[in-house]
Amino acid sequence: MAKSKFVFEEALERAEEIAAAIEEGEIGLEESIKQYEEGMQLIDKCRKVLDQAELRVTKLENKAANAEDAAQDD
Repeated sequence: MAKSKFVFEEALERAEEIAAAIEEGEIGLEESIKQYEEGMQLIDKCRKVLDQAELRVTKLENKAANAEDAAQDD
């Protein structure tokens, strides 16, 4: 995967490709290790993106709940 802009869906697809290649024994040991490392880096980045998305959703939910509470107090 190129060092350009990180795209979650592309990273996830690449990690799945790596896992399939390793599981099916399509590649040798050394290449498996290299691809495993790449896959783990991709998974780490994906987790960070998901964590950030979860935080944003939580903030939006809290904001909506606070607005609803304020409207009920009026």
